[in-house]
Amino acid sequence: MTTGLREARLGRLFVGRLPTDSDLVEGIEQFCAEQGIAAAWVTAVGAVRHLEYAYFDQVARHYIELRSDTHHEMAGFVGNVSPRDGHPMLHAHASFADELGSTVTGHLRAGTTVWVGEVQVQELADISLLREHDERTNLALW
Repeated sequence: MTTGLREARLGRLFVGRLPTDSDLVEGIEQFCAEQGIAAAWVTAVGAVRHLEYAYFDQVARHYIELRSDTHHEMAGFVGNVSPRDGHPMLHAHASFADELGSTVTGHLRAGTTVWVGEVQVQELADISLLREHDERTNLALW
């Protein structure tokens, strides 16, 4: 069975905090563009004031867009960065908990507003991960 997995080498490692009230997705994408990062693994911890996320309906093959104005803690965040249409694109899934411990989880979208965002970007070197439309899933995949 062919897995589609390829070897990559670790490149530079960046850690830091995004400004309060910045856009979580756009902030990471902009940072990667400024640093010339074409591929990376991304993790984050912190909290958000406003959340934009989505669920992908596999039958209809499209995203159902969701949002919340409730303040949430990031309970989990994992993602990657790779080029799409010539620009770094963050593909991240995250879980967020409210003050009662109820969680929402999904595909993170632009428009998510940072309260506190500590981010780690691990560059991947010696690999090309270009996102292109996949007809079967209707997603932009490597």
